[in-house]
Amino acid sequence: MIVWLVRYAEIFLKGKNRHKFERRLVENIKDCLKRNKVEFDSVRHVCNRILIYSGKDCSCLRYVSGISSISKSIETLQDIEIIKRTASRFYKKGTFRITAQRLDKEFKHNSNEINIIVGSHLVRERNAKVSLEHPDTNIGIELFNKKAYLFNQRIAGLLGGLPAGIEGKVAVLLEDSYSIIAGILMIKRGCSIIAMQKNKVSLAPLKKFCYGFELRTVKSLPKGITSIAVNDTISNIKKRKFNLTVFRPLVGYDEKELKKWLKYS
Repeated sequence: MIVWLVRYAEIFLKGKNRHKFERRLVENIKDCLKRNKVEFDSVRHVCNRILIYSGKDCSCLRYVSGISSISKSIETLQDIEIIKRTASRFYKKGTFRITAQRLDKEFKHNSNEINIIVGSHLVRERNAKVSLEHPDTNIGIELFNKKAYLFNQRIAGLLGGLPAGIEGKVAVLLEDSYSIIAGILMIKRGCSIIAMQKNKVSLAPLKKFCYGFELRTVKSLPKGITSIAVNDTISNIKKRKFNLTVFRPLVGYDEKELKKWLKYS
């Protein structure tokens, strides 16, 4: 069975409130899939993972704030013989590595033993060679939910951070492409944003990340908004006349890092 594994990182730091962040992330994932017309059977939160049962391409999820990585996987029983055979399906040619993670401690083999058993099988059956540092194929195995999940690719989330909408609404003053980066970084911090256009700026790069809320465009601050994000950098902090909290998310980034973000704008 094809299952997409979704991992998250910063949400782990939220302690007793973590379940609220996890629920919000699940909602935002469903919103992303529906907007991109990706069919799925179900989205489940299990053992610090989110499972998406879908045979379609779910790589659009890399734009969802809060996600650290995703993998298209095969779900199997926790049977070492089945795991060995399934791992063989992921090996094509060249060197390989097995990277097992046993979240379900009831399985009789620990992570290192799984690596050895499955790796030895590929060496014998496929005449494959091991490379721990630079493998051509890294076959991942995660055991939890009384199942095993095997995959050979991790697609990195572009933002990481927190799920959008968990931290309230912030206006973003759109003046140029750097303003788009400021908006994206506010989404990363868990905010849903409102675009306040001062200059004509394309919203297309920003909309790629707007899941879990509808991006509104306004000419003046709507009632109830108490904060605004601007495009100031460490080398260009402007005097602002706003009677509200001003966020400057770009101040912590140098020019090299900002140029990397500019590919989205």
